[in-house]
Amino acid sequence: GYLGLGQLDKASEWANKALASDPKSADVRVLVGMIAARNGDTKKAGAEFDRALKLAPTNGAILNAHASWICELGQTEQAEQEFSLALQDPNYTRPFQALANAGKCALGSGQLIRAEGYFRRALVLSPEDRAVLYLMADTELRLGKIMEAQAFIQRRDDMESDAQTLALAARIEDAAGNALAAARYRKRLQIEFPNYVPTGEGAKQP
Repeated sequence: GYLGLGQLDKASEWANKALASDPKSADVRVLVGMIAARNGDTKKAGAEFDRALKLAPTNGAILNAHASWICELGQTEQAEQEFSLALQDPNYTRPFQALANAGKCALGSGQLIRAEGYFRRALVLSPEDRAVLYLMADTELRLGKIMEAQAFIQRRDDMESDAQTLALAARIEDAAGNALAAARYRKRLQIEFPNYVPTGEGAKQP
C-alpha cells in the first residue's frame, strides 16, 4: 500500500519487517526489489528479483514485475519472454496486468504491431480500462489506423476527460483531416485544463 502511494520509506520499513519474518517468501523478495528499483538501486533490485524468481520461477505476478523492470532497463526481448511465461501461470489471477505491461514495453521499443496485439487482448479482459484505451488509441494513431484511433479515444473520453486524452484526440482528428473536430478538442483542453503544458509529441501542438 505504501509503495502504491509512493511512500518509499514506509514501504521499505514494512517490507523489511516482512522479510525478517519470512526471508524465503518470493512475494516479499519481489516487493523489496520493486522498492529498490523505485529508489534507483539497480544492483539491489536485481538481486532481490533474482531471489524471488529462484523461489518461485513460474509465479505469474513475480514474472510480470521482473519483466516490467527489465523492460525499463532496455531488455525488451527477455521481458517479452517473461510476460509470456507469466500468462502461462494458471494460478495468476491478474493476467490483464501482464498483457498491459507487455503492450507498454512493446510500444516503448517501437514494436507497434506487438503492442496493438497485447492491448487488444488486455481490453478483452478489462474493456473499460482507461489507461489501455488511451494507449490503444495512441498505438493505432502511430500505425496510421485513424478510424480505430478515433473509436478508442472516444471510448476513453466518454468515461472522464483528462488533458492527455483531449490532446491525443486533437492529434487524431488532425491526422483524420477533421480540422473542426480537432479545434473542438483543443477548445475543451483550454477550458477544462487551462494549466496543461503539453509534452512529447503534443508539445508543439497540443
